[in-house]
Amino acid sequence: MTDNTIQQVQRVSRAYVVLFDILLVVIPILVLAYWAFFNQLPEGFHAELPVQPGQVLSLTQKTFGGLVSLLPLSVVIYGLVTLKALFRLYAKAIMFSIENVKYFRRLGYALIAWVMANTLYTPLISLVLSSTSPHGERVLVAQFGITDLLTFLIGGIILVISWVINEGRKLEDEQAFTV
Repeated sequence: MTDNTIQQVQRVSRAYVVLFDILLVVIPILVLAYWAFFNQLPEGFHAELPVQPGQVLSLTQKTFGGLVSLLPLSVVIYGLVTLKALFRLYAKAIMFSIENVKYFRRLGYALIAWVMANTLYTPLISLVLSSTSPHGERVLVAQFGITDLLTFLIGGIILVISWVINEGRKLEDEQAFTV
């Protein structure tokens, strides 16, 4: 890589580190605000939920909704922290170290964990949202779609890429020490 290319990678990487810092603060606040003000939000904000609440949510339901949301939120936070660490290395012009491999591997695992967290989140949140409905109208929703399958596949691909990068790094280290 040329010095100019490395400087460009460093500049872009520093910008991403700032973005990840912002997202690490904003996303949890938005999730907390979503559940705190759930009943005041326009209906469009509830469109992605697996169950549409038929009535105003109680404080207990909002609290459990927030707690259940911690499952996917924790995976998002882990992924953002991992990306931030990876891009900090790039900002220091560290491109192919064992640390890079470690963060790539963690990113792959984060994507796989994201799928598992969402697979658990959907039935749990459907139970929370329908918990005060009359018997016979309570709902348990489970879903696993093409997006989940693709995310799982991409996580696996990233794990293989981290493996390949690590093997390449090992070969480079061996060649560097061979006289």
